[in-house]
Amino acid sequence: MGRALTDLLGWCYDLLWTFSELRYSRPRLFAGVIAGLAGVVVVLPILATNLGGSDPPSASDWSQTGRPATDDSQGRQYVAYGGLAASSTEAEPAADSGPAVLPQPQRVVRTLSEVLNEDLDPNRLIYGSDGSEGSMLPLDNGVVPSSGPRFDTSWELILPSARIRAAVVQVGLTHDGAMGSPDNPFVVGWFNRSAIPGEPGNALLGGHRDYQDRDGHIDVGVCWELDETRVGDQLIMFNQTRNHYFVYDIVDKVTIRPDSEDAVKYLSQTRESVVTLITCSGDFDEETHSYAERIVVVALLAAVASPDA
Repeated sequence: MGRALTDLLGWCYDLLWTFSELRYSRPRLFAGVIAGLAGVVVVLPILATNLGGSDPPSASDWSQTGRPATDDSQGRQYVAYGGLAASSTEAEPAADSGPAVLPQPQRVVRTLSEVLNEDLDPNRLIYGSDGSEGSMLPLDNGVVPSSGPRFDTSWELILPSARIRAAVVQVGLTHDGAMGSPDNPFVVGWFNRSAIPGEPGNALLGGHRDYQDRDGHIDVGVCWELDETRVGDQLIMFNQTRNHYFVYDIVDKVTIRPDSEDAVKYLSQTRESVVTLITCSGDFDEETHSYAERIVVVALLAAVASPDA
């Protein structure tokens, strides 16, 4: 044991001496070696995180809204059209599944009114706000800090079937590793470890169905009427920076227990540009202050439009 330790220390000393000589004799090569080592240090943890397996979600995993997961025991899972899970043994989607066709912002040629199924009546959009109320909810039971400039995004969610028009804010993880929910019941939380709306992948959104604020006041939240949404309805994500509307078709809507085996497919990565909106439903447990079920709405990007003139 002592001999091995001595040999190891000697090897380390020789390596450091070699680096020291290299620094002065061939500085460019030395810089390249250091950059390569730094790259390995950065890349290896990322690969370990992306390739490592994960357990099926439990009730605590979903918290108020949801937690992304993949099942690497059978390959990475991708949510196909209609929210039906399809597994691939490769890191990328199977070749025979076809390419994902996504409208690109630079190819916008139509206005919003041309791509909507019916006229948008702003007076009916009564749930939601711009988030100016700030933090209202106690930071427990899955609620995380999400009010203030550092949590703002340029996105707004419009869902006519649920009469929602609300600002979208960033939410992160809770202390136990679940996706957090907003501290303002009138905005929608975008899980900042999921896909960006409008880009390939599954953008996870969550909002409160109802709430009890710090003063004990009880009222309805932004997703109070989410259960009124049906397959075939449209969901709109408005990007204020680009001044573009990303119009999605609702392709799946379920009420599901967060600890069910099927829950993982709605939180998995996707090839297509998908928005998954989640809120609470079912019986309310007074002891745990949580609902037994979740309403999950899955929407697939169909068009990108500019505002009407």
